[in-house]
Amino acid sequence: MPLAAAVTDADPARVVVLAAVIAWVGAVPMFVVTKYAATVAHEGGHALLGRLLAQKVVSIRLERGGNAATSFGGKLPWAIDVPVTMMGHLGPSVFGLGAAWLAVRGYTAAVFWASLAFLVLMLFVVRGPVGWLVVPALVVLAFLAAVYTEPPTQALLAHVWAWFLLIAAVEQSLVVMRGGAYATKGSDHDELRRLTLLPPVLWGLLLLTGSVAALAYGGAMLLRLG
Repeated sequence: MPLAAAVTDADPARVVVLAAVIAWVGAVPMFVVTKYAATVAHEGGHALLGRLLAQKVVSIRLERGGNAATSFGGKLPWAIDVPVTMMGHLGPSVFGLGAAWLAVRGYTAAVFWASLAFLVLMLFVVRGPVGWLVVPALVVLAFLAAVYTEPPTQALLAHVWAWFLLIAAVEQSLVVMRGGAYATKGSDHDELRRLTLLPPVLWGLLLLTGSVAALAYGGAMLLRLG
């Protein structure tokens, strides 16, 4: 990709800025399309933390409208249910911070190998035609980025992916807050209300604040400001 090579050779810092612009376009104006990738990260957050806390993941179902649900093998204990439910909206932020940490250290291939490994594991539990389309497509894209891209292009793509995850997390929360989806019965926010008795709008604001903080921290990391 000549553009990526030219930008990298001229000034590596410009890669970060170019990546941020590309990621913003993908995560905000094109969110109606890219929301499916953000949803995979969202549900992946539920599933990953659940597995780390020794819970069995039964299925991850993605739907056409961008809605999704992760099912576990039984009722989660309260002390596990709260953080696992929170982790959905924070999942893209956490994955974005991990990608940023690797990218700024030059481990650009590792960004995609880690994404690929996680997505392959998701293939075993994903359900529904949307999931069967989106997750394999992301597997292919991650594999191509890890194996068949030159270092300058790979560096640009790794930064784009990190920025995208960080920005998409904020956009996802903003969409929820603007549309009032936090009050929808069965939503993560409603589930957190049931578990904690705190109003869902408060949970919406808290999760939005967390994603904004992650974007600020991850952005500073990517821009080498901190």
